[in-house]
Amino acid sequence: MQKKVLYFLPFIIGCFVVLMLLSLYYGILNVFFFGAEHADVQGIDYFAVPKSFLNLLEQRSIYDSWGGSPYGPHSTWYLAHPAFSVFVASWFSFFSSWTSYWLFSIFSLVIMGFCGYLISKRTTDFLNKRLSYFFLLCAFPTYWMLYVGNMHAPLVLSITLILIGIFEHTYETNIKQANAMLFAGLLISFFTKPIVLLMLPLLLIMKETRATTIKSILIYGLVSLAFIFIPILNPEAVGLDKLMSLDFDFIKQHMNIYKNNFVLNEFMKDNSIHWINLIAQSDYKLIHIDVFSLPVFVDVFLGKETAAWIFKIPIYICFVLTVAIGFIPDKKIRLESGLLLIMAISLTFFLSYNTVWEYQFTSALPLIAFLPILKKKKVFYEKFIPAMLITGLFFCLPSLYFLLRNCDLSNSTVLTLIHFDKIVPAFILFAIMIWQLLVVIRKHVVI
Repeated sequence: MQKKVLYFLPFIIGCFVVLMLLSLYYGILNVFFFGAEHADVQGIDYFAVPKSFLNLLEQRSIYDSWGGSPYGPHSTWYLAHPAFSVFVASWFSFFSSWTSYWLFSIFSLVIMGFCGYLISKRTTDFLNKRLSYFFLLCAFPTYWMLYVGNMHAPLVLSITLILIGIFEHTYETNIKQANAMLFAGLLISFFTKPIVLLMLPLLLIMKETRATTIKSILIYGLVSLAFIFIPILNPEAVGLDKLMSLDFDFIKQHMNIYKNNFVLNEFMKDNSIHWINLIAQSDYKLIHIDVFSLPVFVDVFLGKETAAWIFKIPIYICFVLTVAIGFIPDKKIRLESGLLLIMAISLTFFLSYNTVWEYQFTSALPLIAFLPILKKKKVFYEKFIPAMLITGLFFCLPSLYFLLRNCDLSNSTVLTLIHFDKIVPAFILFAIMIWQLLVVIRKHVVI
């Protein structure tokens, strides 16, 4: 059986990649996605990316996605780090909009394949090597990421590199390479989407990753300050005095893109909006068929709004476990626990953040690809890995929209079912990880 899988898996992967590319043009897979069938959203997350750099050349705000000369037929709001506009978006900004979109789609697909390659190098088992590519490339969220053109693939690479860095520290395969991988992973996230901010306390507590983390934070801080204070990089800056006068209530009321009906005020054109937006949307829940977050899932299921703080509990749990891991004296157990907690922290995005789109489940794919490799290493949670792997496979599958597409899509039961096979597996996987961490901490923590 394993020989047959080994033989057919590369063929299946290749066919699915070709299918995705063909579907971007012909719409073969559109039936699986509400946005593809009921809205004009192909490339909608992409066109603001190269436009951000074109804005900068005109000395306009990177974040003024709808001002000035149009680029592409439509766009959402550019919200990545301003440095990404200069260091990456610039490569694609001088092509026509649709040519640029296709080039970026290939670029993103190559990154996903490269993530599979990096993970495959962590094992000598041929099946696990090929599964690494399968999980990253043969997933419906991967296709949707390409379809809407979101620049999420670099974040997937970031998570992959961070996992590899801690993995290699754990098994001491190549410490120099481990630090390089961790360093690159942190910087890539910092300069795209800062999901790793929640990981920093753990990476600073573990002495094996502390120096690399501090170095990356310093570089991140210096570059970020440059994009705040150098006028040519922040052409519509509001000034430090105005930024310092902001309070949380003002930010949440006047700097939320949805509450503002997509109208930008002066603060939202300052480069600081990249960070301030995290506060602006911290409590806001967008009830939408394409939003796959636990807070929205629970509100739709219950038919009423629940308190925002409840969904921050997974983050608080991770912070408590972070401190506890620092008191595990056994290096191997400490690093294995750290790696598992990094995975759990990655999942808190789906459980605690309010606005989660389906393509963002690509962030969980490196975690799933790593599980078979960790099982071979006989980690302390080895016997739970098959259950974790089966649960994680739901991230690769389409949502249940394609089975319910002819139903009343405004019905709360239908909406709950559409989101069920992404959100519930994320919660279960997180719960298993936390449970296993509690077991090992109870056994090994020395105070």
